Amino acid sequence: MLQLSARASHGGQVFLLIWGVGALVMGAALASKKGSARFRAVIASGLQGHPVRQARAQSFGSLRVMAAVLALAGLIGSIAAVALLSRA
Repeated sequence: MLQLSARASHGGQVFLLIWGVGALVMGAALASKKGSARFRAVIASGLQGHPVRQARAQSFGSLRVMAAVLALAGLIGSIAAVALLSRA
């Protein structure tokens, strides 16, 4: 995504900035204990008719790790977009 926005006009760089901020916010929200517990509760309540899937959804442990990676990618994207926009 960084390579595409470096070759593109300001539209690609603005998209990268918006995507980066959105990914940073969503990743940070899901990486917190409260956010991940709320997300698991929503998923588990949607699987009420399937007890095996519900148990797997409640014990899914790598959600916070994936959310932290998403937040890190959003941070890098935001910084890169600001650098590319200020350079042009």
